[in-house]
Amino acid sequence: MSLAAFTWTTRARPVVELGIGDDRTSGGAVWDVDAWDTAGAYWSGLEPEWLDISCDTRTVRCEYGRRATTDRFVPGVATIVVDNRTGWADPNASDPPGVLTVRPGRPIRVSVDHDVYGRRVLFRGFVDAMLPLYTPSDSDTVELSCLDALGEVNRAKLRPSLPVGNGETASTRTTRILDAAQWLPRDIWPSSETLVATDLGGQVADLLGRTADSAGGAVFGDLQGRVAFRPRDWQSYLPGTPVDGTIGNVDPSDVCPVSWERPFARADIATRAIIGRDAETAVVRDDTDGILRYGIEPFERIDLLTLRDSSLAMLADRVLRTRGEDTAPRVRSVRLDARRADALDLMSTVEVYRPSRYRCRLQYPAPRGLVFDAEYFATGVVHELTPSSWVLDLNLDVAAPFAVAGGRWDSAYWNLSTWTDIVALVDEARSLRDDLTTGVPT
Repeated sequence: MSLAAFTWTTRARPVVELGIGDDRTSGGAVWDVDAWDTAGAYWSGLEPEWLDISCDTRTVRCEYGRRATTDRFVPGVATIVVDNRTGWADPNASDPPGVLTVRPGRPIRVSVDHDVYGRRVLFRGFVDAMLPLYTPSDSDTVELSCLDALGEVNRAKLRPSLPVGNGETASTRTTRILDAAQWLPRDIWPSSETLVATDLGGQVADLLGRTADSAGGAVFGDLQGRVAFRPRDWQSYLPGTPVDGTIGNVDPSDVCPVSWERPFARADIATRAIIGRDAETAVVRDDTDGILRYGIEPFERIDLLTLRDSSLAMLADRVLRTRGEDTAPRVRSVRLDARRADALDLMSTVEVYRPSRYRCRLQYPAPRGLVFDAEYFATGVVHELTPSSWVLDLNLDVAAPFAVAGGRWDSAYWNLSTWTDIVALVDEARSLRDDLTTGVPT
């Protein structure tokens, strides 16, 4: 049975596609060096041609995101099992890579065609490994192990050089690292957080993650096949902004879950934040009330490249705000089954890279009553698709620490003490002053 269509709904169709390109040289094009643009090829460009292999796909499992809003994004992965009875997916490593041969390095993406929301990408990445399985009693299959853009760029390891970039911004540093790794597809938002010099030595994903940590931001491989960087306030939102949906059992309009996971563990609570460039000079912030109740539960990052000491203190304060005792116990995850129409819609539209925000609530009959009711960000997903099912384990983290009060409606800079990029705030104030003085927007 193929994955060309779900057997339980006509409202969504799964789509699995393999990136192909026609190259006439004996060695084949290298996707991340010449973008498949070798002279004489019939095709060139940054985007591949997509070959639909849905009819040959049996199962898909993809996983990406992070557990908490202050954690690093881990490289996304996918496992795709395809039917190989015709031999179309046989490894042919000794042959020149042609248009349709399956090999490591090819782009791949998983989507669903929704009757209302159109094509929605669930995973995009690159084939990393192939595992054919030949048995006498069963049809041949090939398991494709895939990495997203962050995992793919991490294949490169940079050689240390003389320290460079003292005083440059985190967004400039991200560009420098990607240039050194010869990685082109990128989506870098500006940040004015400045960093100390670095020798640019090490695995690329670690260098990118360290840069993002130092700015209080995030780096990830997005659903367009790019490495993306976000600055510190990228998750902030105005209180009262409508949520993307409600998951629960209180109202008939709620998306009904299969189950909730809501742990209450000291390991999830930070009562001491240790943030700095090294252990000796790190900023230490304590939640004294939390320590009295739970003991010392440290959260430590002492390899940052942050230039300003004031920013280190702000990052430490933010750790206590986003991981402190006031956020526990928290809903860690919810399981959804797409055989419910409302869950199908949510599962088709959830985004951890925006991120989506949901109201989550659970209520039992009296006398137990309401167990929890709070807003959460979608921080990670595990999609599992077969012809007869689509299940999502959705990781969540509390959204309230990122709600910001006041400020201009079109700006992301609200709370000076916790979230604000101070340099950008000054620039915005100057721009507003000029607007008021001249009457002409700058």
